[in-house]
Amino acid sequence: MVNSGNGIHVYWVLKEPVLRAVWLPVAEKLKNKCREFGLHADPVVTADSARILRVVGTHNHKSDPPKSVDLIGSPGTPVSLEEFSDMLGTDVIPAPKKFVPMERDAIMEALSGSYTSNFRNIIEKCKAGTGCEQIWYAANNQNETDEPLWRATLSIAKFCEDGAEMVHKVSRKHEGYTVEKTNEKVALIKGPYKCQTFDEYRPGICQKCPHWNTFKSPIALGKKVKEAEEDAIVVQPLLDVPTAPPQQFVIPKYPAPYFRGSGGGVFKRVRVADEEREVPIYHNDLYVVRRIRDPEIGECAVVRLHLPRDGVREFTVPLTAVGSKDEFRKHLAAHGVAVIKMDELMAYTNQWINDLQMKTIAEEARRQFGWTDDDADTGMNSFVVGNMEIFKDRIEVNSPSSKTLDLFPAFTPKGTLEMWKETMEFWNRPGMEMHQYMVGLSFGAPLTPFFENMHGAIFHIHSKDSGLGKTTAMFAGASVWGDPDQLVLQERDTYASKMNRAEIYKNLPFYMDEMTNTLPKDLSDFAYQIPSGMQRNRMGPKGNTERRRGAPWRTLVGSTGNTSMVERISTYKAMPKAEAQRILESRAKVVDTGDKSETDEFSRKIMRCYGHAGVVFIQYLLNHKEEARELLLNTQVKLDKAAGLAKENRYWSVLAAGPITGLMLAKRAGLINWQIAPIVKYILSVMDNARETLTGMGGDVQSILTDYWAEHYNNVLRIKSTDNRHSDNPTGLDHLVQPEATPRVQMVARYEYDVKKLYLLPKPLKEWCAKQQINYSGFIEGLKTGPTQAKSIVKRLGAGTNINMPPAGAWEIDCSSFLNDETEETIAAGAIMFQKQNQAD
Repeated sequence: MVNSGNGIHVYWVLKEPVLRAVWLPVAEKLKNKCREFGLHADPVVTADSARILRVVGTHNHKSDPPKSVDLIGSPGTPVSLEEFSDMLGTDVIPAPKKFVPMERDAIMEALSGSYTSNFRNIIEKCKAGTGCEQIWYAANNQNETDEPLWRATLSIAKFCEDGAEMVHKVSRKHEGYTVEKTNEKVALIKGPYKCQTFDEYRPGICQKCPHWNTFKSPIALGKKVKEAEEDAIVVQPLLDVPTAPPQQFVIPKYPAPYFRGSGGGVFKRVRVADEEREVPIYHNDLYVVRRIRDPEIGECAVVRLHLPRDGVREFTVPLTAVGSKDEFRKHLAAHGVAVIKMDELMAYTNQWINDLQMKTIAEEARRQFGWTDDDADTGMNSFVVGNMEIFKDRIEVNSPSSKTLDLFPAFTPKGTLEMWKETMEFWNRPGMEMHQYMVGLSFGAPLTPFFENMHGAIFHIHSKDSGLGKTTAMFAGASVWGDPDQLVLQERDTYASKMNRAEIYKNLPFYMDEMTNTLPKDLSDFAYQIPSGMQRNRMGPKGNTERRRGAPWRTLVGSTGNTSMVERISTYKAMPKAEAQRILESRAKVVDTGDKSETDEFSRKIMRCYGHAGVVFIQYLLNHKEEARELLLNTQVKLDKAAGLAKENRYWSVLAAGPITGLMLAKRAGLINWQIAPIVKYILSVMDNARETLTGMGGDVQSILTDYWAEHYNNVLRIKSTDNRHSDNPTGLDHLVQPEATPRVQMVARYEYDVKKLYLLPKPLKEWCAKQQINYSGFIEGLKTGPTQAKSIVKRLGAGTNINMPPAGAWEIDCSSFLNDETEETIAAGAIMFQKQNQAD
């Protein structure tokens, strides 16, 4: 036995060491016996395996002056644990439970940041008979409360939000109370005591409590949710935009009775039996930002979700889904909101919508990317790419519409900006100007609103050989904005889907790969429609209404193929001059790009790193808008002069100035380090070649005539000349002549090869000229005044054959001036080509 100065410490020394698990049941029996015999033993100390001996001969400094620690009597002899246990009786003490740590509950952990405890709440519940009897006793009988129970009560008060005041309120009525001693005691307490500890200090009370085994500590009785400040400011990264710095989001006050906890999450105030409680609805920040109208799916709520690891994401939920539990669950789950019971979340969302309807006007959903207002004078203040709306000094979330939603993943960045810059250095070498220019389309497309009354033009790379980097250049251009695999359209995509994508892209570059098998008519339509800036008007899916079209696009188009687009169009249209003015073409050539492994690695890097440069470029453009406009227009003037462009070459002018200026601005923004002068030289040579091609489309009447003849070769009667006089034959038939070739479907012409006379029916010729956009009257006038000496006659085209056709008006044309054996072979070869084309179509 040891006198510590403030009490007696009694130790029984064991004969041999034992495991704690063996010792603890015996210690619990000793604690029970002390309680049974009324010994004032500290129950915590009695069964505390971590206590150590206060050394005899030292001093106890808990009192002033310090008291000496002395041995009482003589030490006894060591005892056996088994014998000692038998002396305490036969009470069965349950073996200690093995401690198994609880699995981490992510939801409760997220909510815990908003919870606090209030000691006054505990006292109020004690008054109502629903609190802790132990704390109520200690608070109202301070002078009679012993030190252990007082300390336990302090442990609860200390860790409440009003603890600094309440630790003294439950202490000051004790006769030995001082502020200093109370603060010293409180400072030593490491955490709130458990209900089990209170039960040990003052047995027979806690196990009768209705809260027994409901929670671990009485501090739970004071638990409450601390409400966040109004319009809380949270700084988090924008989801899927690693290049953007963390954004500042203002979280608005939630509509009553809902509120945001101080640590985040959604809570609701409810009253249960005249007691106000806070009920958790969702553990992350989730709220409605605004209302938008989508012409296709109706009014929608734009919902913002703050995720602890991923950042912030915004998504739209149609109001039609907010009223349907299953649909609502699908929409939220698709964006990361995992909740089983949806009723409260639906009520919460509806409350937001009703609140916003009273305060705000619904906005129009953004159904296109690019400039939100592409008026070069008053607009161009923000640019939409995927889920980002880019401003000069910030990036905000762009909510998806039914039109843009499916394309959002295409603009999710991958890799890093620095990796992308390093990848682009592969083309920083002589001979790569064509590839650099194709990338320049990507930077030039957002500049197109600076051109007046221009909506688009096409740059086409072609070569029958593969491995020249045509597609790779296009993918590199698309990588400025997002995933090339998703942004670049393929030949297999339908014409309507391509035009729909052009409308959605609006001011983003429009790339199409492998146009080789596209029908010549579709290529011609495409060459006209891109500069028009609008989709074809179509009827909507429901009712007698037209489909809603978006704002006109203003963009630049890049395409590739194995053949010239203009040449392909010329197989459908005799003189595609108008199309040729809207297209610039470049034949791809072999360029030394070094070792194959280097080019393969370059192609792989493009597909692993994208979606960063566009953000940087747009923010640079927004901060230097007037400077960029001046640079663009000055560059256009210089290139027009160098290339000798006229008014009819206005599309070539845009195709040259846009990408060249875009590359210069990208270089100023630190995105590329290419030399611009060689690229200028390259595009000037492309325009020179285009001018030569255009000059070759003179369209003389003989060429038009041979084109018509070749296309209808199998519907021309080829025969020797005959007279139309009736013979003495009693049948009355003309002299029959064996024709060299007869029409297969319908007769459009008769050719008497011995005298080189061609007779054309006017109606099929008119229809063909209209299809080819050739002026019929001008063509006929050329045939009349030229060496063909065309004249209108009445002719029975089937004369000399069994073809029974009445006489009809026809154009008689003398072909002797230009038709020889070589020309006839050319017409026949052209006929074979047209036949193959029709079979392919």
